[in-house]
Amino acid sequence: MDIAFIRPRASRNWYINNVPLNYVHLAAYLRENGHRPHILDQVTGWRSEDIDDYIRANNISVVGIGCMTCEFPEAVNESRRLKGLHPGITVVLGGAHPSGAPEECLESGVVDYVVVGEGEIALTKLLNALESNQKPDNIPGLWSIENGTIRTNRPAEVPDIEKLPPPAYDMVDLTRYFRLDSPWHFPQSPRVIQFISSRGCPYQCSYCHTIHGKRYRGLSPVKVLDQMEDLVKNQGVKEFMMVDDIFNFDLERAKEICRGIVQRGLKIHLQFPNGVRGDRFDEELVALMKQAGTHFMAIAIETTSKEYQRLIRKNLKVDKAEQTILWARKYNIEVSGFFMIGFPGETVDQIQQTIDFAVNAPLDAIFISVVSPFKGTVLRNDMLNGRFGNVDSQTMQSLDQLFPTACSETLTLEQLTRMQRNAYFRFYTKPRSLLHLGKKLTNRRNVKKIVRAVARRVHNREMVSLN
Repeated sequence: MDIAFIRPRASRNWYINNVPLNYVHLAAYLRENGHRPHILDQVTGWRSEDIDDYIRANNISVVGIGCMTCEFPEAVNESRRLKGLHPGITVVLGGAHPSGAPEECLESGVVDYVVVGEGEIALTKLLNALESNQKPDNIPGLWSIENGTIRTNRPAEVPDIEKLPPPAYDMVDLTRYFRLDSPWHFPQSPRVIQFISSRGCPYQCSYCHTIHGKRYRGLSPVKVLDQMEDLVKNQGVKEFMMVDDIFNFDLERAKEICRGIVQRGLKIHLQFPNGVRGDRFDEELVALMKQAGTHFMAIAIETTSKEYQRLIRKNLKVDKAEQTILWARKYNIEVSGFFMIGFPGETVDQIQQTIDFAVNAPLDAIFISVVSPFKGTVLRNDMLNGRFGNVDSQTMQSLDQLFPTACSETLTLEQLTRMQRNAYFRFYTKPRSLLHLGKKLTNRRNVKKIVRAVARRVHNREMVSLN
């Protein structure tokens, strides 16, 4: 059966120019199981009229749209548009926001099914049922609405990652993504793609969405290296952005992958814009990462308060994360720190302690988020259940919004934003930071990236407030 995966272009200045990893993974599995997936990505130039012509020309009756919370409005708008122009078309939503808030998706009135969790098996079973004109009942992970009532189901089946086919990067034109300004950090090569080598994270950080579950599943190093080598030799990829949930959970596996890159002679660049745990390193791993081509990694510290490390269930050993930062500096790997301010009940002193650490640590970049308890997160439930004490009614009401303004009842969003911007000013006006940024002004892409980053932090309140 044919299914078109559509990614609408976001309208909120979200520069999501990366390859749609969810689609290339799903497409590979569906293709292996006899279906015909198509990927139509507006980021690479697909216009609405192009999508409509393609759907008609190929008699496509099912579309899938994946989205994060920030992309949800566009996902609903595109679903509504497709429903209006293509009578009888079936719309399926999946991804972080639908997995966290399936009821909201179904209540939009323009979504037929929601896949909660990993979608390979659930989506395959749905297409099998639709193709044979059967009712897709009792499919784990599949939610629907019948006669005005939301029909839930048990959690989605988790595929054996070792048996999954390689992601279908061949189904997209990678050269189109190479021409785009890649997200996150400054790549060393424009021929950069996002890559995931494992799924799941056993840590319990309450602010995270959970799609891949709390059990770590790492693809064997041999298969990781085979996929990388294929992309290097056959697709001309020169840099990988590793976006695992937690690449370094299994230290020996991480080391073996790095050694394999060197042994196979893969002349590539690596960066880790998310997905490494700051206190789960040793110096050997950092040294091997450098040998394998790593030039950047980001470490999520969030807060330096021991009380809030416990309350948000992260329990990071900040001193060990500091040591990792020093190792990165030793091996000339750029390192960024992620921080969060405005947790429920967090005091000005606690926030300032985190900010002072961020400003003074030997980091090359910092990103400070104002906390937002998204739907489907444990943080949201913890607030509702009183883990942070009694939260005032105004803050609780904000939980019903798509983008909660802030979950702090002690400080307003304006106050938090002021503290955030002051922290950026303190950090990025340091001589070392200015020199570091100056070294990045080597091409037009980097200049545009820096200008946009400054504009977002100064002007776009909604975007800057999101964790």
